[in-house]
Amino acid sequence: MKIEANGEERITVTLSHEDMHRLDITYDEMDYSNIETRRVIWTVLDEAKRVLGKPINTDGRLLVQVSPADDGGCLMLFTQMPPLESKSKKRLIMKKDCEPILFQPFDENCLLESIKKLKDLKNIIKDIELFDFCKNYFMIIHPKIAFSENIEFSLCEYGETETGNKKGIARLYEYGKELYLRDDIAPAVSEAPNM
Repeated sequence: MKIEANGEERITVTLSHEDMHRLDITYDEMDYSNIETRRVIWTVLDEAKRVLGKPINTDGRLLVQVSPADDGGCLMLFTQMPPLESKSKKRLIMKKDCEPILFQPFDENCLLESIKKLKDLKNIIKDIELFDFCKNYFMIIHPKIAFSENIEFSLCEYGETETGNKKGIARLYEYGKELYLRDDIAPAVSEAPNM
């Protein structure tokens, strides 16, 4: 179990396959309505308090984001959320997936430069799909949890980004022509089979 503090309000916990086995849970079983998931979350938070040597405020709202890891483990991100103005009984929120990012490069040169940039970000990206639609290039980028802003910031000089544009993404899947990047153009951008 690897535990890191990212500022005052965020903690990243990487659970290996062995950690998941020891905690007796799989990524697919993780759901906050499941009592076993809650047990795992509180066990991980207790360990994070011990390792970091500081208290973690669990009295307020806490966002828990979970993403699968390649080795059968998972990545958990705990973020302290600002308090709601209204009194709400819901204190813990759990997300398992991020919204995909729709990216349209300004031109062909920006497409190639964005591919180079995405190679540097491959550790925070689950999948990338490239499409030709109406004589323009588009990418659908599937980030790992909580990294959408990093990816959008890195690509902003090369084109337009938009998170969660479900209609635009559906249009690409239905009418766009999916393109496959050769390995010599974009080696190891992602482990996805369509890259």
